[in-house]
Amino acid sequence: MRSGHLVLAALAVAGLGCVGNAGGEAIDFPVAAAGPASAVAGQPLSCTEGAAWTVTLSEASLHVGAVYLNQAKATSGAQATGCTLPGTYVAQETSALDVDLLSPDPQAFPAPAHGITIPSPQIGEVWLTRGPVSAVPSSSPVKPVLVLAGTAIASATGTSYPFTGTVTIESSYQTTGAAAGGDPICKKRIVSLIPAPVAIQETGGLLLRVDPCAFFIGIDFGALPPSSTSGTFQFVDDPSAAGYSPTGSDLYGNLHSTAPYSFTWTADL
Repeated sequence: MRSGHLVLAALAVAGLGCVGNAGGEAIDFPVAAAGPASAVAGQPLSCTEGAAWTVTLSEASLHVGAVYLNQAKATSGAQATGCTLPGTYVAQETSALDVDLLSPDPQAFPAPAHGITIPSPQIGEVWLTRGPVSAVPSSSPVKPVLVLAGTAIASATGTSYPFTGTVTIESSYQTTGAAAGGDPICKKRIVSLIPAPVAIQETGGLLLRVDPCAFFIGIDFGALPPSSTSGTFQFVDDPSAAGYSPTGSDLYGNLHSTAPYSFTWTADL
């Protein structure tokens, strides 16, 4: 259970999770995800990252394993222990979806979410996993949760950097340490503390937008290692490998931050 409140349904997901009763009515509702509203379906997406780079994305796909809403209020800093928030989880979407981030059109999750009608949740979570959130590997065969391809052009010189990138968040992302056995892999896969000022209602549905341009905040494409394909560059997807820092670590850090994600309630679902 994700809280000590009265349980609506024991909907365990990856060994975690159930929705607590926060005083509203239990409902099922649709959930969808999409890229930024400014995107044009079927066309590349242009991102201007400050004055230094212009990025044109030809591919951007994100695998969302689950979405949760919680009544806890946002606090700064990382969670000290565990991978669940304090407070009451009031909604859960546990059917996974591969999201085309170059399309502004809502892409529906395969099954409805379960939740409780309440005035306004405060926090959202996006789970970036293909299976149990604490399992290593999370799936077999291992597949990335993020796939990118595009070109970055340096504003100062006009130099072009065609690039590809993936992020898996599998065994190489798991850290160890003296405190409580290290940092559990679930912390690496759960994007938490996403502002979610939405009211769960009896009509409409929840829309998650993901802006892939935010994945490139602060990235110096000139530091990308060359790929095996002549004239192209590649984000390294292994924290233990040479070339991962700074570009690979910055890409993962942006993916795991709240900046790319936003929640709204829409009548169009």
